[in-house]
Amino acid sequence: MAGEHVTLIDNTDKVIKAIEENAAKRMAKAVDAVRNTTLETLSGSRTGRKYKVPGTQKIYTASAPGEPPAQATGRLRQSVKTSVRSEGKKIIGEVGTDLDYGKELEHGTSKVAPRPWLHPSFEKARNKIQEILGGKWF
Repeated sequence: MAGEHVTLIDNTDKVIKAIEENAAKRMAKAVDAVRNTTLETLSGSRTGRKYKVPGTQKIYTASAPGEPPAQATGRLRQSVKTSVRSEGKKIIGEVGTDLDYGKELEHGTSKVAPRPWLHPSFEKARNKIQEILGGKWF
């Protein structure tokens, strides 16, 4: 082609890859924000009954119904993990625990009223999550 001209190059593949990488990084930041809020939720004093920590002489105050669980041993708090994975074009972030009693505390059982800790943490972190995922992408 003689004379002056403009060349157009399609970089769609590079742009899509950059967006996917950015999305994964943002999801990791978002689940970290929820995890950090969850660790805060699982800290602090409660207003329930007083008990001995199992296997010790230490006394702790349990949570009252509706409060996040108290820390008798700290096992639940220590078990809170995050994961980020891709499924096709979706990026999925998870925060939670593999401990069975984590779910029982969150939702309650026939014998114990709920001590929600994970859902309230997500709600507390909602604005931070929106800030992380909703910001400018380029």
